[in-house]
Amino acid sequence: MRFGVCIPTYDRYGDPDVLRRLIAAAERLGFDSVWFGDHIVVPGYATAMTDPHWYEAITTAALGIGMTTRLRFGTDVLVTPNRNPLLLAKMAATASELSGGRLILGMGIGYLKGEFEALGSPPYARRGAVTDEYLTIMRLLFESQGPAAFRGEWFDFTDVQFGPRPAAPPPILVGGNHAKAHQRAALLGDGWHPLFCDPAEYARGREHILAIRTREGIDRPFSFSYSCPRTRLLMPGEALPVESYGLGERPEEYAYIPAIGRAADGRQHFIGTANQLIEDIAAYQSAGVEQMVLRFALAWDPDVTPDHIADQWQAFMEQVAPAFA
Repeated sequence: MRFGVCIPTYDRYGDPDVLRRLIAAAERLGFDSVWFGDHIVVPGYATAMTDPHWYEAITTAALGIGMTTRLRFGTDVLVTPNRNPLLLAKMAATASELSGGRLILGMGIGYLKGEFEALGSPPYARRGAVTDEYLTIMRLLFESQGPAAFRGEWFDFTDVQFGPRPAAPPPILVGGNHAKAHQRAALLGDGWHPLFCDPAEYARGREHILAIRTREGIDRPFSFSYSCPRTRLLMPGEALPVESYGLGERPEEYAYIPAIGRAADGRQHFIGTANQLIEDIAAYQSAGVEQMVLRFALAWDPDVTPDHIADQWQAFMEQVAPAFA
């Protein structure tokens, strides 16, 4: 099992010194990867749920790459329709080539309609089809040996040369929990990176993806990743934290947030003692998860602040991670 951590780039974490300190701590403590979320702009109606102060994810990953020698950096996840796929392919290929293959592209369809409209992105209602087209273009550019051509609904080009072609193209891990996301991951991705689902749902998704790959004769390497919900290692006798997500009423787009998995004792997975977290992770490992992106850092958490996240990380690496070495 590989363990990564998600670091917010907004609210109390949206500070250059905080980000640098936590990136350095993640490498020092032995995590495999660090991940950053993505919003370019936030519509006013959503600011009660989503702080508009976000550092751009690829740029922040580049900062981390330049600071470290071993860590990989991922996006959790980029909103695919909000970026020109040729420009994103160039940026990602450059970062991958210059870092020796330390960039991971988590890619999703997005959910904030107002963000799409502000950016002039293709229609929100077609975002799944747009994502399929953009990922197809990116794979074409990463894999092309010479002139590339493409004719689609949103992009049309011929005799395009793409370089440098990275020795290790950044793997594309497709986010999403539903059947269409399974198909997108199987056909266009190098991995699957869903959000919050329980072990049984994960196992069903993994089986569906493998079946599609077998049916289509796809044999390129594929990895099974997982974006964890709120993560908390409790000390002996410490009470479970209050469960909440953000502040204020949720705009309708936030209905996409999937139900969070529960342990047999009713607590949320990934909140518990060291032994309980070991049991949770083992359940996901049995479901086929190979990489976990842990979400210890939450901007709105009143108890665990940026000054205490590294303490949680260290305790996890000392008390939980060795069980999966």
